[in-house]
Amino acid sequence: MAEIKEKNIFNSDIVAKIMYYLLNSVRTRFIINSIYKLAKPKLIRDNAQNPLYAKSHRIAEELYYLVEGMLNITNRAHITQKTLNIFLKAIFLNQDLKRITKEWLEKYGYGPPGFLVLSPTKQCNLQCPNCYANSAGERDKLPYSVVKRIISEAYHLWGNRFFVISGGEPLIYKSDNKSILNLAEEFPDSIFLMYTNGLMINPTIAQKLAELGNLTPAISVEGMKETTDRRRGLGTFDKIIKIMEMLRQNRVLFGISITATRENCEEVLSDEFIDFFFDKMGAGYGWIFHYMPIGRDVSVDFMPTPKQRVWMWQRSWEIIKKKKVFLVDFWNHGSASSGCIAGGREGGYLHINWHGDVAPCVFFPYAVSNIKTIFENGGNLNDAIQTPFFQAIRDWQCHYGYPRSKDIDIHSSFNWLRPCIIRDHFQEAFSIIKKYKARALDYAPDCIYLENKNYFDTLQKYDQELKALVDPLWQKLYQNSKN
Repeated sequence: MAEIKEKNIFNSDIVAKIMYYLLNSVRTRFIINSIYKLAKPKLIRDNAQNPLYAKSHRIAEELYYLVEGMLNITNRAHITQKTLNIFLKAIFLNQDLKRITKEWLEKYGYGPPGFLVLSPTKQCNLQCPNCYANSAGERDKLPYSVVKRIISEAYHLWGNRFFVISGGEPLIYKSDNKSILNLAEEFPDSIFLMYTNGLMINPTIAQKLAELGNLTPAISVEGMKETTDRRRGLGTFDKIIKIMEMLRQNRVLFGISITATRENCEEVLSDEFIDFFFDKMGAGYGWIFHYMPIGRDVSVDFMPTPKQRVWMWQRSWEIIKKKKVFLVDFWNHGSASSGCIAGGREGGYLHINWHGDVAPCVFFPYAVSNIKTIFENGGNLNDAIQTPFFQAIRDWQCHYGYPRSKDIDIHSSFNWLRPCIIRDHFQEAFSIIKKYKARALDYAPDCIYLENKNYFDTLQKYDQELKALVDPLWQKLYQNSKN
């Protein structure tokens, strides 16, 4: 009987094939979207009653629009049946995740991380000013055996089927004659999202990405041509456009990755920019990262101002609702993720860099453990996230509203419009760093975070100004937004 159950239709390729043909039929897409819209009030009401979403009508509505944007990915990006097949099985038919989550709840009282970000190399073919990782020509990298073991343990111990590869430039990575393409090939039922400048994608790589079906490039853009070329080099924009056209011709799912700064935040949320990349170029998704003052050419003045951030919050939701795109702003959309997702939180993530350092977040560059040392001492990924340092971050998340239990109260003091511990609550992050003697990683020198009073005072002032602006919005639109 067990064997028959394993071959159930809901665990087979048949579901993916049916969904593929449905989602690629214009008539059927119209019917599905119509039904989805008709069901909108119930979907929002059901979300609002879920304790995970804090019983707020506004939060439930935002989740609805994000899901709608996700459904529209297939309308914009003509992905292959293989990619959709892998996506459905990895995200929606992952029975291992349900089993492992139950085991974790019984053992730890919370579930496993939902994914991890791995930066296997620091090396990059560009030297962009203000690069958060200070990527350059250095050859700091992890051995392929360590990279593969990290992915394998997250796969088996946490049930992960979604992995993010960053850097450096992931397509530069080579170890033991293996590359990121080999890694995706070795885990064919998992989705890999790769943050890349895209310039190393050639016809051969584009064809390989199409063949794999499970490695999607998120290509970095800074705005339109002039803005992108100013930061990434003359001619970069035109090269990126040609590469996107090549990916589209090969039916490779790709997206865009945006670093929002004080100088470009209005441009990257303009109709011109959004329509160009999503409608004309066929990007399936977009990620917005606010500039963080770490890495190369550190400048607190490069961050979007608190007022700009509030404008970005308002404008990004306007775009998502009206244009039905899947666009996520990691700082402004904390309401959709129940706050901060760092520190190996249930459903959240952690970051492992080119040296093997285990950090709570890509933008929280401090660590107390190293995965290579853990492996050498007979440990595994679970040991990497069960440190007091990580636990302190998860404790802060629970204190700041993460609803591990039904006890969450939307009327308590937290505010998911400023969810980030290292950006929006710098004092709390600073205290945890000091208490657990976390060491600065190579793109966050001690002199910046722990000794520079001007840096510290500026970030503190930023947090206070942001709080004054967004706390009234949270109280008015989220705490009092009930159906």
